[in-house]
Amino acid sequence: MIKRLTILLLLCILLPSLLLAAEQAAAPGMVIRADSMSHDLASDTIKADGKVEMTWQDMTMTADHATFNRTTHTLTATGNVHLLKAGDTLSGDQLVMDTETGRAEMENGRIFMTQGNFRADGKQIARLGESDYALRSGGLTTCDAATPSWKFGASELDVTLEEYATGRNVVFYVKDIPVFYFPYLILPVKRERQSGLLFPRFGNSSKRGLFVDIPFYWAISESQEATIDLDVQTKRGVGLGVDYRYLRSRTSEGSVGGYLIYDNNEKKERGQLVQFLKEQFSDSFSLITSLNLTSDRTFLQDYNDQSGEYNRQYYDSRIVLTKFWNQWLTSGQAIYTQDFYSSSNTTTLQRAPELSLYGVREQLPGIPRLYLDLDLLLTNYYREKGLDGKRMVLAPRLTTTQELFDGRLNLSLFGGVQLRGYDTDSATTTGIKEDQLVAVPEAGAQLTSAFSRLYDIKLLDLERLRHELVPTLSFLYVGDKDQSSVPVFDHLDRMNAQQTVTLSLANHIGGRIAKQGGTAEYRNLLTLRLLQSYTPSGTRSNLLTLTDDSRPWSDLTLESDTWLHRHFRLLADLRYSHYSHRIASTASGFAYNDQRGNTGRISYRMVDQQLDYLEAGATIALTNPVHLAYSTRYSFDKRDFLESNYTLEYRHQCWSMIVGYQERPNNRTWTVNFNLAGLFGIGTGPSTNYRAPTP
Repeated sequence: MIKRLTILLLLCILLPSLLLAAEQAAAPGMVIRADSMSHDLASDTIKADGKVEMTWQDMTMTADHATFNRTTHTLTATGNVHLLKAGDTLSGDQLVMDTETGRAEMENGRIFMTQGNFRADGKQIARLGESDYALRSGGLTTCDAATPSWKFGASELDVTLEEYATGRNVVFYVKDIPVFYFPYLILPVKRERQSGLLFPRFGNSSKRGLFVDIPFYWAISESQEATIDLDVQTKRGVGLGVDYRYLRSRTSEGSVGGYLIYDNNEKKERGQLVQFLKEQFSDSFSLITSLNLTSDRTFLQDYNDQSGEYNRQYYDSRIVLTKFWNQWLTSGQAIYTQDFYSSSNTTTLQRAPELSLYGVREQLPGIPRLYLDLDLLLTNYYREKGLDGKRMVLAPRLTTTQELFDGRLNLSLFGGVQLRGYDTDSATTTGIKEDQLVAVPEAGAQLTSAFSRLYDIKLLDLERLRHELVPTLSFLYVGDKDQSSVPVFDHLDRMNAQQTVTLSLANHIGGRIAKQGGTAEYRNLLTLRLLQSYTPSGTRSNLLTLTDDSRPWSDLTLESDTWLHRHFRLLADLRYSHYSHRIASTASGFAYNDQRGNTGRISYRMVDQQLDYLEAGATIALTNPVHLAYSTRYSFDKRDFLESNYTLEYRHQCWSMIVGYQERPNNRTWTVNFNLAGLFGIGTGPSTNYRAPTP
């Protein structure tokens, strides 16, 4: 009997510990699981061994062994310790933690943050708060490898998430090789865009010598950012660039930038100012401002790196206020032009203010099929030297349309007049009258039709074709009016008297493309248009001259837009001269884009042998992680390359390097740019380092 009572008593004593071996609620909101557990009632300490897992609040801890004091809320864990919170991990050999405050210490610890891929390690890691860590004999990187491609090592490293890491006795390592030493260093440690230094860009230029750009990115707020760039050049001096950008709403954005340097070669201050503002006050009322100003006409040749900018002819700066309603639009603008091909801007014609009113297809009340179009343009032209003045252009036009033969033909007739009034100071210009009014009548007709047909076809993924043919016959009459006594501000000041007949034939081909899953895609495959004009008087307007006398036949024009494939587009604009029996002008090219980083483009432009120009470029991503890019511009009339750009980029998981080479007449430039993921360049600010702003 006594033996049975003894066994029963032992079972009652051991039952709680047997239950603990499965699962134990150690404290409110905390659960411990392990292979075996015991509870010391005297110290109120739970001991767990073997595959220990503890969960509380939003944290989970795993280890080989752990003890938890329920009175002091102290957790001690050893052996393969991992502390997880919201995907972030603190790992190490031994952990001591206050589960109430979250403060902890880890021996031989490692930190991993999923967003930003930040990794840090240290012989001792102290978790001081929700976002604060202190590391001793530690390091920081964003590389995945056991031996990272790069890291910052420090004797002391204090890290505040979403802010910065400050280190003492910092060494930058490439692999395990020390490269740079910093007594003190501040590094950005944010998971989203952050303020901080971007990696410098190094290079050498024939005009600027050795140079280094040191950019600082400033994340002012969620809707504002700025880049400040220190540009040190051995041949020119030290320049400063600023680029500020903001996004106030979906309809309001803007930027302002500038670059300033004291040029040691020119012995003067040189610079550039660029500004852009788009403000949509309502659906029908907007303001756009755009400033593009340079200190002198050769500034872009000496300092601008952007392709096609160094040899541009002019910059326009403008302020435009626009309001529209129904079929009417009105605007007011001021335009300042800076001519880089002129030795002085004093003779360049400026426009301010310029007021305009346009009405399109306003139906006249009580008269069916009769519409009013109206153009009104008031411009004040001015310049320091040369003829200036004011001009008014008023061009009302009446249009009527009619369907013939049950809609098979569409007829359109119009008639109007262009009234131009001038108020000029012609004291220094021979043959130009000061005040006068010119009225030039114009009229025309257009007859058009359309024929279409569907074709069932089985060719690769092509299931059906639709072909539409649109012939058009038009006539234009412009009255004969002597305009020799009015100034020439632009092309509107000379209207050539003519009676021109034009025949055009347009072809549109579209296709139904089968896709996986039984769906289909409708795509434009080809647009082809032929156009021929005949003017008995021969006084037609040409591309480069205001008149083209004694040549009644216009150039035969062929325009095409062809999609050979959804990745491949071919454009052509060819004009054939009946008199010289050759192509008088062309603007043709093709473009390829596979949406995977591989692109190619070639465009060719030629106008009456006065312009002969080829532009080409390609990017190659097939050699990933090495990406290649090339672009060039070649002038056939000058028989020389205007510009060639070569770029090689190596993209690693945690860093990238960009090597660039640019060749221009009288200038060759190479650059080297490094980006460290999460710290410099990649994911922290602008995708490329900043130089002088460009429009």
